[in-house]
Amino acid sequence: MTDRNGDDIYGEKHKEANEPIFSGIPTFLKLPEVERDALDEENVDIGILGAPLDTATTIRPGTRYGPRAVRAASTVPSPPYEHFNIETGIDPFDTFSVADTGDAAVSPGDTRQSQLNIEDAVYEISEQATPIVIGGDHSISYPDIKGWAEANGYDDIGLIHFDCHADTGDEGLTGFEYDHGAWVKRVFDDDLMAGENYTLIGPRGFWPGPDTYEEMREADMKWYTSMDVGEMDLDDIVADAVQRATDGTDAVWVSFDVDVMEPAYAPGTGEPEPGGLVPREAIYMVREVVKALDPEDFGFDVVEVSPAYDTSDSSSYNGGVTSGLANRLIIEVMGSMALAEKGLESGDPIKPKEPLGPTEEAETPADD
Repeated sequence: MTDRNGDDIYGEKHKEANEPIFSGIPTFLKLPEVERDALDEENVDIGILGAPLDTATTIRPGTRYGPRAVRAASTVPSPPYEHFNIETGIDPFDTFSVADTGDAAVSPGDTRQSQLNIEDAVYEISEQATPIVIGGDHSISYPDIKGWAEANGYDDIGLIHFDCHADTGDEGLTGFEYDHGAWVKRVFDDDLMAGENYTLIGPRGFWPGPDTYEEMREADMKWYTSMDVGEMDLDDIVADAVQRATDGTDAVWVSFDVDVMEPAYAPGTGEPEPGGLVPREAIYMVREVVKALDPEDFGFDVVEVSPAYDTSDSSSYNGGVTSGLANRLIIEVMGSMALAEKGLESGDPIKPKEPLGPTEEAETPADD
């Protein structure tokens, strides 16, 4: 990767917002739309894909509108491509050329065919670029991972999974082996991933039951409950998950289900469960996890955004609270990929002249 500036990649659109949010085609961040078979020709490093499937969900539907809502949320405020993060000091668009590749073909009523179409679309992107996929229900992660792994010839992958649920059911929640509660088991049964290379962050509540967790323990899988996240040092959780995911593997996939969040902060999902992560925890862990991984052998999806249940979103014309979080996570992922690409722990954030906290002068009591 050559050292580039966003102006070199995107021209004046890197820093100038050239149209209001209600104008134009709402691609992700209003980035260029590139056909999937032309990513290499257009020198695209990261390909965004929508996977608008929700017929494998088992409770509240609506995630078929997730990709549209996340794209809409990404245009608020009307963005230039420049996204310099004031906390991490990095702009992913100074490093990567990113394009929106549209949506995978979905066949309403034919869940399995839709998943195979998603697999083909991710395969095509992964031959040329790093895939970032916007769901859709969580069943899409199996075809995401399978297409990505096959395109790159990965035999053993690591998986870091943020979720309220383990999704390791033999036949999901209702007897369908490809539903959104069974995709981890499908990846495991295909021998794409060993249990010791899997870490789940944020489970809580009442599903799956003890038998499934016993099987996970026997398979050497590991999990940190939502309460563990609240009580432990986040860096320790990140370090363990990364070490497990990279131990003897070819590549790492990170999957983020928005129901891992406390529903007060992310209500727009089909399976809300009280007691989840808060945004600062989620953003920090995603940043640190991705920063520690090789961006050349990496993939990411964010799933289960269901805008019908979101706040401040009645039409998906400009997104809601939950779709806004998903949008933010994607940008954070790309920023951490850029840091990893440059071999940096942090970028160059702009700091105040004075150190943070009270100054020595302020700490000295005034003379009587």
